[in-house]
Amino acid sequence: MTFEIAIIGNPNVGKTSIFNIITGSRQYIANWPGVTVEKKVGAFKYKGHNFKLVDLPGIYTLSAQSEDERVARDYFLNEYPDAVIVVADALNLERSMYLLTQILEMKLPVVLAINSIDEANEKGKEINPYFISQTINIPVVLTSAKKNVGIDILLEEIHKVAEKKLIPSKKFPYPESINEYVNYFAEKIKQFDYLKSYDPEWLAIYFIEFSSKNFDYPKELINDISNKFDIQKLKTEYMNWKFNFISSIIKSAVVEEGRSWALRDILDHVLTHKLLGLLIYIVALFFVFSLTFNIASPLSDLIDLGFSSLGNALDGIIKIPWLNSLLIDGIIGGVGGVLVFIPQLFVLFFFMGFLEESGYLPRAAFLVDKLVRKFGLSGRSFMSIILGFGCSVPAILSTKTIANKKERMALILSVPFASCSARLPVYVLLISAFFSKNAATIMLLVYISSILLVLLSAKILQTFFIKGDEVPFTIELPRFRMPTFRNLLLYSWNRGKHFLEKAGGIILIATIFIWLLSYFPNNNDISSSYAAYIGKLFEPITLHLGWNWQTNISLIFGAVAKEVVASSYMTILNVGEEGITYALQTILTQRSALALIFFVLAYIPCFATLGVIKQETGSYKWLFFELFYTLIVAYILANIVYLLGGIFL
Repeated sequence: MTFEIAIIGNPNVGKTSIFNIITGSRQYIANWPGVTVEKKVGAFKYKGHNFKLVDLPGIYTLSAQSEDERVARDYFLNEYPDAVIVVADALNLERSMYLLTQILEMKLPVVLAINSIDEANEKGKEINPYFISQTINIPVVLTSAKKNVGIDILLEEIHKVAEKKLIPSKKFPYPESINEYVNYFAEKIKQFDYLKSYDPEWLAIYFIEFSSKNFDYPKELINDISNKFDIQKLKTEYMNWKFNFISSIIKSAVVEEGRSWALRDILDHVLTHKLLGLLIYIVALFFVFSLTFNIASPLSDLIDLGFSSLGNALDGIIKIPWLNSLLIDGIIGGVGGVLVFIPQLFVLFFFMGFLEESGYLPRAAFLVDKLVRKFGLSGRSFMSIILGFGCSVPAILSTKTIANKKERMALILSVPFASCSARLPVYVLLISAFFSKNAATIMLLVYISSILLVLLSAKILQTFFIKGDEVPFTIELPRFRMPTFRNLLLYSWNRGKHFLEKAGGIILIATIFIWLLSYFPNNNDISSSYAAYIGKLFEPITLHLGWNWQTNISLIFGAVAKEVVASSYMTILNVGEEGITYALQTILTQRSALALIFFVLAYIPCFATLGVIKQETGSYKWLFFELFYTLIVAYILANIVYLLGGIFL
C-alpha cells in the first residue's frame, strides 16, 4: 500500500526544502515567492510503507483566483490525500494560520510543521507547539529544513496520521449565526447529486468566503440562501471570527516574541528606495557581468586548449577526409566551440543565484512595481522576467501565480524577450570578438534592453490584442539570508545542466546537420555548398545589416536552440577556436555584430518555449502569432541598433 501525502504552505516558507530532504530530490528552491507553481511528486519509504509526496504550489488561500491556487484547491477536492503537511514560517506564524484553518475546514488529516525554528530561536522567539496542537487537535512539529532539524519527528507524525487517517475531531467554535447558516446550507445541498462528493459544511464556508466566483454552485441554491441570509454580513462576521481565532492561538502559543528587525528595516529602506535602489540594482548587475567575464575567461581558455589538442591529435590519426572533417571541423569545432562557454554560464548562474537566495530580487520586484505598472504589468511579473534570464520555459510556467488573465497572457507572449541563458554563448562569442574592452557594459546594455523589450511588448499586446481588468500587486518581502555555498552550487548546476544536456543532444545533431550542408555537394568547398545556397537566399534582406550567408544560415539553425548560432559559426567558418575572432571580424563589423546580438536577443523562441506557449494559451493561434511577432520585432530592433551603431561606433 502507498500513502499519498501532500505538502503545502505559504510561498517561501521552506516546504520544497522539506520535500527535498524527505524524498532526496533536488527541486529548485529560492528565497522569493512563487517558485513552485505546479505539483511536484516524489517518493520515499518509512517503516516498511511506501509514501508518495506531492509538493503543491505556495499559496496564501484556497480562493482559486490564480492558476496556482486553483491547482492546490482542486487537488484537495479530487485526490483525497492520506495526510497533509502544512508548513508554516516560525517567524511569520500568524500569516500561515489562515491557510491552515482553510485546510482543516476541508476536514483533511493534517500535520503542522513550523519551519525555520532555528532562525526564530536566533532572534529569541520561542513557540509552544503543544498549545496549538491541543487547541486545534492536530500534531505540531518544530522543524528547520536548513539544518535538517525535526524531520525525523515529522516523518513519524506523518506515518501515524496517514495510517490511522486522523482527521481532527474538534469543530471550530463558529458564532451561532454562522452555525445556523452552515446547517441550513448543508441540508439544502443534499438535493444536488453532483455535489455529494464534497463536504457540505466546507461548501457552505467556501461560499461565504469567496462567493460563487470560483465554484459552480446551483443557481437555485444561491437564490435560496441569499433570500434567507445576509451573505455580506455573514462574511464580515466570519472573517472577524477567523482573524480573532487565529490571533488568540498565536498570542498563547508564542511565548517570547524575540528581537526586532532593525537591520532588515534599514536594508529594506535603502534597497527599495526609488532612486538609490534602482542605482544599486544596475550596479549589482554590472558587477555580476564583470565577474562573469573576468573569472571565467581563463577557464574557457583551458577548455579551448583541451579541444584544440584533441583536434590536433585526431588530425594525425584519421586519414579518411570526410570523417576527419566531420570529427574535427564539425563535432569538435562546433560542439567544442560552444562548450568553451561553460565557465561563463556557471559563473553567471552562481552570482545570479546569490542575488536570488539572499532575498534581494523580490525587493527589486517591489522597486520596479510602479515602473512596470505603466506597461500593464505588476511587480509579480518582474519575477517571471528574472526567471526568464535562466530559461523561458519555467518563466512562462511561473505566470500561473498571476491572477489577472490579461496580464498573464501578455507576459506569456513577452517573456521570451527576456534574455535566456541559451543566448549567452552567442553574446560571449560576439562580445569577445568585437567589444572585449567593454564586455560588461555591452552585456549590461543587452540585459537592460531585454527587460525594456518585455515591458514594451506587454504594453503593446495589452493595448491592441488582449483585453482584461487590472489586479493590485502584493508581495511579501522575504527575509535576508546568507546563501550557503552548497545551495549556490545546486542552483548553478540546476540551471547549467540543461546546457550540457543540449550540447550532447540538439546542439550535436544540429552541428552534424550543418556540417553535412557545408561539406556537400562539393566535398568541403563551402562557398558552393548547400549551406551557402540557403544562406544566400536571405541576403537581399540582411546584407544591408552586414550579414552574409554564413550569418544567415547560423541564425536559421539557431531557431532550434540559440546556442546553435555559436556552434554553426564554428563549423561554417572552420578556423578553430583560436582563429574564430579573426574570422568573425572578416565577415562582420562592430555595427553588424551589435545588430546581430540584439537580433539574437529577440528572435523566435526555441521549440521548447513555443511548446509551452501552446500549452499555457491552449491555442495554436498564439504559437504562430509568437513565431512571427518575435521575428518581426527582432528584425526591426536589429535595424534600429545598426542605424544607431553608425552614429556611436
